[in-house]
Amino acid sequence: METRHTGRSRRPTIRRQLTRIVLIPSVSFLVLWTVMTATGFVQAGELMLSVARGRDGIAAFTRLADGLREERRLTQVRLGDPDNGQAHSALAAQRRRTDEAVDAAAGIAPTLGPGEDNEIARTVRDFLSDRDRLGAVRADVDSGRTDRATALAAYSDLVVAASDISSALLRPMEEGESVSDAVLARRLLTVHEQHARADALLAGSIAAGGMDYEETAHFTYLTAAYRDTLPDAANGLRGLPRERYDAMVDSAAWRDTENMSRMVVTRSPVAPPETPGAPATWNSAIGVGAGAWDRAARPADAALGRVVAAQADLAADTAWNSALRRIGWGAAGSVLTLLAGAAAIVAASRSSRRLTARLRRLRTDTLGLSDTRLPAIVDSARAGGRVDLDAELPRLSYGDDEIGQVADAFNTAQRTAVGAAVKEAEIRKGANRVFLGIAYRNQTLVQRQLSILDEIESDEDDPRALRRLFRLDHLATRARRYADNLIILSGAGSARRWRDPMPVADVLRAAITETEDYERVRLTSAPRARLRGAAVADVVHLVAELVENATQFSPKACSVDVNCGRVSGGVAIDVEDRGLGMTEDGYAEANRILADPPEFDVMALPEEPRLGLFVVARLAARHGVVVRLRPSPYGGTCATAVVPEHLLDWAAQTPRPAVVPGEPRSEIEPLPAEPRGER
Repeated sequence: METRHTGRSRRPTIRRQLTRIVLIPSVSFLVLWTVMTATGFVQAGELMLSVARGRDGIAAFTRLADGLREERRLTQVRLGDPDNGQAHSALAAQRRRTDEAVDAAAGIAPTLGPGEDNEIARTVRDFLSDRDRLGAVRADVDSGRTDRATALAAYSDLVVAASDISSALLRPMEEGESVSDAVLARRLLTVHEQHARADALLAGSIAAGGMDYEETAHFTYLTAAYRDTLPDAANGLRGLPRERYDAMVDSAAWRDTENMSRMVVTRSPVAPPETPGAPATWNSAIGVGAGAWDRAARPADAALGRVVAAQADLAADTAWNSALRRIGWGAAGSVLTLLAGAAAIVAASRSSRRLTARLRRLRTDTLGLSDTRLPAIVDSARAGGRVDLDAELPRLSYGDDEIGQVADAFNTAQRTAVGAAVKEAEIRKGANRVFLGIAYRNQTLVQRQLSILDEIESDEDDPRALRRLFRLDHLATRARRYADNLIILSGAGSARRWRDPMPVADVLRAAITETEDYERVRLTSAPRARLRGAAVADVVHLVAELVENATQFSPKACSVDVNCGRVSGGVAIDVEDRGLGMTEDGYAEANRILADPPEFDVMALPEEPRLGLFVVARLAARHGVVVRLRPSPYGGTCATAVVPEHLLDWAAQTPRPAVVPGEPRSEIEPLPAEPRGER
């Protein structure tokens, strides 16, 4: 027997097993190494390509934005002083330069981003598709149909759109070391636009000979905005951008610009009208001359533009260098990883060959049984199938030595586990049969009792006796529902059946009357819909369990509200009480059970088994109803059950009277027939 285990007939199988042991990790390692290496190089290549595209695109759209800014400034001057012929000729010349910049940007646009869904491509496409907007703004300016404020806003929108493209081109560079540089460049683009817009606004006001309150407020906001952002951004500057920034703030033009803008902002008095219709109490005199402002503002704006351009170049250079370093480190890491992996594969191959044939067979057989066969047999036993241990669990025979003893111990363990699973399945099946037997007997007795009560009620005329009979009828109905609980716990379907659709309002009334304190329950709303007959009995049972839970865990003097309305995907039934509620962990555990009902034996393990919760979970899972518990605004608990659309019929319904709490069932439940099932 020992010879057969280690003989020549077994050697091919052993070789294949050894080949798998070594080959699978080796191939997996090589595939993983290839994917990771390729991914690193592709990402670095994409970053380099983005940087290359970004340099040209940022330059083109920066020139376009600068051209639009200059045209905006000259337009403000022209609108402020229409008789200034020099402003007219300067504006015409600038428009030609702006058109050239637009054509240049349109020519480079196709190279900026691949694909229709690329963010950069979409931004450029949206901007260029709106080129006619610039012509419309110019036509309004030339015809006198617009004022300075409107023209300023229109040109500013175009400038922002062009600057957004530059920002989009900077965004791919926000990786690794270039993150801060690219973010600073984007912030400086905003600062530059705020500074240039303030320059254009003041230049137009100077040409017009005055600045009203709205213009003063706008100018104040713009200057405050860039003064608030620029110092913070400057703290992160380094290298050439920092040098240009220091040179800019130390220049006479920048100081003069800042001083004159502060003079405009702080001139007094400047105030809006105190009452509607009253004349404004503001001083339109600016106190700054056109020549002085031009000599200071133009060089200052140009210097700020050079700072922005230097920062954008620095972000691109940093991203480019980062990509190169990534490629270098990636190549070195790939080589080292490949060498280490090859050494590990060789070591694993040598170690695997030192294993004995019997030990390899034992490992293969035990893994096959424990990982595949044993779980399948246990699952089959728990599902109620028959299990033949001798046929489905062949014994492992490896002789009488230590390896054989390990195999015998494994045989004992697996047979004990399967035997326990089979015994558990038999006990569960027997318990279910007992539950079903008791439940069906109780159902029969309760149904007979209800039939007799119906006969007595139909023959009784005394109101007092009728009321007592109704209470007895109500108790019998609850007993029937408790018997149904046993059937549901055993895994069988409800004994009650309902063929025809029933109005949702009647379903809710039937559920309320199956609870002990139905007089405390208020049905406040219900949609005009019918519930399909196959789900009527289970939904009545489900809602009754929720309502009874609400009445049991809330003060006797408080009412329980049942609301129902249409929601996306069906109808939502809210049962809200004013009790003590639950803890967050309690809600989480209850909702977990409602979403995935466990086996009944698992529900019975806690010291306080929530059988009603289990019944609701089983009924909800049977029809696709979603039930959730959450805290109520009144301090108690609100249970929401969403009945899916496929169980509903939204044909027009005849309105039914609302439930009158405290009345006997025959008066508050105007149903076509009580859903007691088929008798």
